[in-house]
Amino acid sequence: MKSIFFIILSLSLFSCQHKSEFDLNRDLYQFSEKMENGDTMKIKTELSACTFFAFEVYIFIKQNDSLFLEKYSQIDTGGKRAQTLPKIIYKMKANDPLSFENYLKYLNKEDKPDHKSNFPLVSVHYKNQKRNFYDDGLRDKFIKLDRLLLVKENMYPADTFFMQEAPPPPPGK
Repeated sequence: MKSIFFIILSLSLFSCQHKSEFDLNRDLYQFSEKMENGDTMKIKTELSACTFFAFEVYIFIKQNDSLFLEKYSQIDTGGKRAQTLPKIIYKMKANDPLSFENYLKYLNKEDKPDHKSNFPLVSVHYKNQKRNFYDDGLRDKFIKLDRLLLVKENMYPADTFFMQEAPPPPPGK
């Protein structure tokens, strides 16, 4: 009888999984405070322009009441290179000027959804929910990516993946 009770108790514990209350549309601009244990949200940034092909993915994972961030970068310009940076604790508060939440608020304010593009500048994914942010051409894209650079440097200050060596000086006369 004890073993039957133990089996029923075990099955009931495994079948009672917590359903997260996080909703991308409602909680996006406070995700660091609203995500729950077990939640994973991805932010993909499209860095490509002209003949430069690159993107980054920021993965936010809530575990043990801490929010972690992992970053994946890829460039494919004359040879594919990629890097995955180690997981760090995301300590930013939603109202911090250098937080991803503030960056996403800025993108929302400056969004160009009427722009005819199949390629969003930033795409946020959580389970089956998705939010896209668009640019309005190269100038707008570079302005928005410059703002992202400040956020990136705050999270991973030693990341030099996209840094290029200066070209050699022109030959002297």
